[in-house]
Amino acid sequence: MPLLAKSVAIASIAGICLQALPSYAGFNPGGTVGKPGNRRGLATRGGGCKASGNPTLTTLVPKNNVGLTASATPTFYWFIPSNTYQYVNFSLFKVDAQDNPTDLVYASTAQISGEGGLASVSLPKQGTTQSLEAGKSYRWMVRLLCSGNDRRGLSATGWITYNPPNPQLSNQLAAQPDNKADVYAEAGYWYDAVNELALQKQANPNSPGVKLAWKALMESEFVQLNQLAIQ
Repeated sequence: MPLLAKSVAIASIAGICLQALPSYAGFNPGGTVGKPGNRRGLATRGGGCKASGNPTLTTLVPKNNVGLTASATPTFYWFIPSNTYQYVNFSLFKVDAQDNPTDLVYASTAQISGEGGLASVSLPKQGTTQSLEAGKSYRWMVRLLCSGNDRRGLSATGWITYNPPNPQLSNQLAAQPDNKADVYAEAGYWYDAVNELALQKQANPNSPGVKLAWKALMESEFVQLNQLAIQ
């Protein structure tokens, strides 16, 4: 698998600030059904590399491991701890009726520096990569690897379902362009809420309002990623 260089997709996040600060009422998953998974990293033996510090490798998904997105080409986020690994690999799979991974939808691998922080990957909007199908659930995995040929390492997983926004949500987003994170969160669109706030963090990482909104989202009742509240 080719390493990512100038084109794409795995990127460290510093965080874009909208001019108005989000009020942030809270994340509401609605009736989203949970899935099995490990959003905190599990290690396989061997490889010789390690991660240090707390939290460990963590996918940014709700407590039930499943999040909705309003985009057919969403952005996925995770936290990488300080480590001695050489590569990070992202994979997105279709699943069968028993939630077992089947077809690979997208994969990318990039070299990493060993520094900790938030990272992300976005599905390409053009090219041969398939967009997500509405109503379908997908399983994704991020792995830290010692070498490009060694599949052993530290891994964490998450789930995503593409649910196109209904007219009511679209109208709310249009009416509140500076408060999209809150609108998405209240409507249960996890990935879009995280992405909006991450962009705000990138533009203005020292904004108290953005920090507060991020903290509130990570510490939400249905999220409980408290250790990422200050990342």
